[in-house]
Amino acid sequence: MGTIAVTGAAGGIGSALRARLEADGSTVIGVDVRDAEVIADLSTADGRAAMVAGVTEASGGALGGLVAAAGVTHDDGALVTSINYFGAVATLEGLRPLLDEGASAIAVSSNSATTQPGLSLEHVEACLAGDEAAARAVAGHGVGAYGASKLALARWVRRQAVGDAWIGSGIRLNAVAPGFIDAPMTTDQRDFILGLGEIYPIPIGRAGQAAEVAGLLAYLLSSDAGFFVGSVLTMDGGTDAALRADHWPAALTT
Repeated sequence: MGTIAVTGAAGGIGSALRARLEADGSTVIGVDVRDAEVIADLSTADGRAAMVAGVTEASGGALGGLVAAAGVTHDDGALVTSINYFGAVATLEGLRPLLDEGASAIAVSSNSATTQPGLSLEHVEACLAGDEAAARAVAGHGVGAYGASKLALARWVRRQAVGDAWIGSGIRLNAVAPGFIDAPMTTDQRDFILGLGEIYPIPIGRAGQAAEVAGLLAYLLSSDAGFFVGSVLTMDGGTDAALRADHWPAALTT
């Protein structure tokens, strides 16, 4: 796979993915606010520009793959929106020109996009319209903003993946939607989430591991996953299926 850029590389999923890719012989260019080859704050326009410039220089202008994994949970919904959606989209759009034909790009969404009730569709639509100021203004509390931003990101991937800029140029774009993952970002939520029962069931009976997500990401980056285009793959221990068994697959209506 050559050189892979990974945002959120110092976090749980990002660091697990780095370890997996490097063990497989790939070179990883990590992007994060600490402990990374490229230090950049994806919540700001300047930080996003620094990310693109830094990865371009570090990669020599060529990437074999890209994973937009940077994301936060925070009480500040505007901050969550700027990082989780606009930072991810800026990563994918800004680094797409560096991707070789046949390369793979992946956005890390979340199963909160489909299992969290009461998400603001106004927030989702503002994100998809590309209006960051409007999206931040309606983001509300961070919990709701997290799910809405991840829903918007998954929909952006679905819309963009089939266009000329992506698969039309030979570049596969997909998303993964992990459920509750045992990682530093979620440590203080572990007992609460695992105890939600029917509100947020996890039929497998445990939290997911970052290494498990890394395994799926590594597969999607590989040529073995060459027929995946515009997919959103849920891996959540059964939560989405338990809550929404009849919602998907859904028949096409005319």
